[in-house]
Amino acid sequence: MIVTFNVTLLVAGQILWKIALNRHPLNSMEGFVSLMTQPAMIFGCLLFAVATLVWFYALGKYDLSRIYPLQSMAYVVGAISGLVIFKEQMSLFQWLGIMLIVGGAFLVART
Repeated sequence: MIVTFNVTLLVAGQILWKIALNRHPLNSMEGFVSLMTQPAMIFGCLLFAVATLVWFYALGKYDLSRIYPLQSMAYVVGAISGLVIFKEQMSLFQWLGIMLIVGGAFLVART
């Protein structure tokens, strides 16, 4: 589905932004300029631009009330990406929240 593609683009952009920020922490205005010229940051912005165009297409084709809740899967994929790629930790409550999001997206997708 088109929303899955959009979620993939959004999360990939966030991952690239995180990589860029890990390499070039944002500490000053000079740091901002350096950060914004990093390939990972530029490519992440490009992915977000493409995701926006994909979202425009989805909005024109599907009901907002049906596809917007499915966008919440970006939170799930993003959190799992943090665990896998950046070796981040998640608490029990974060896992419960992830399960609630997945359950809600499942219910929306079934209607």
